[in-house]
Amino acid sequence: MQKSLFFLLFILISSLVKSQHVEIGVFGGSSYYLGELNPGVPFINKPRPFIGVLYRKNWSKRYALRLSANYGKLAAEDKMNSSEWSEFRTLSFSSSILEASGVLEFNFLPYQINNYNTSPFTPFVYIGVAAFQVKPTIKNTNTGAEVKGSSLIAPSVPFGFGFKLDFIRNLGLSIDWGVRKTFTDEVDGLGETYLNGYQLSNSGNNDWYSFVGISLNYKILTKRDRCPVAK
Repeated sequence: MQKSLFFLLFILISSLVKSQHVEIGVFGGSSYYLGELNPGVPFINKPRPFIGVLYRKNWSKRYALRLSANYGKLAAEDKMNSSEWSEFRTLSFSSSILEASGVLEFNFLPYQINNYNTSPFTPFVYIGVAAFQVKPTIKNTNTGAEVKGSSLIAPSVPFGFGFKLDFIRNLGLSIDWGVRKTFTDEVDGLGETYLNGYQLSNSGNNDWYSFVGISLNYKILTKRDRCPVAK
């Protein structure tokens, strides 16, 4: 059974690699969270690093399908924001995050890596679907007490914008800022009440998270991309 699964996976990967105008890449940068512990400005309240890998199939010079997997951290704390609950809540949270996503990209200019018939750069936008997993740990910053929350797997809607440009030969660079709309208020692990009965979170306002970074992308050449050898 396992051999059959590996064989099917090998056939799938081989067919993807052989298709024209395919890119593979690595992605890295900063991740952050927006929610009760960070209701304000992005990048200020404990941004954390992330890394990822991607596969991009360029259907045309304008449209592309991007599949990616990202792993990173999320964190925030009350003392770094000025919300009405932060003075008595004195909490922080941290969590790993693992995400798999598929998005449709639209290039504003016709673009493909190392294609002299297209623009060497383009801004782009995208939207798609994703699934993520978090395992939050909540800490009282006054007492040091910690509570580990349960693992959460949930869907999200990634959307964002960026900039692509040629780098060296078959290498390209992409700068990307993507926001994820979730459908849960439990990314940070906060419950609706605290020990003294005060409300911890607003269950009617779901959490968000985001990845901002740069990717290095390699265009896989096919026979149609290579120049014929003179005889």
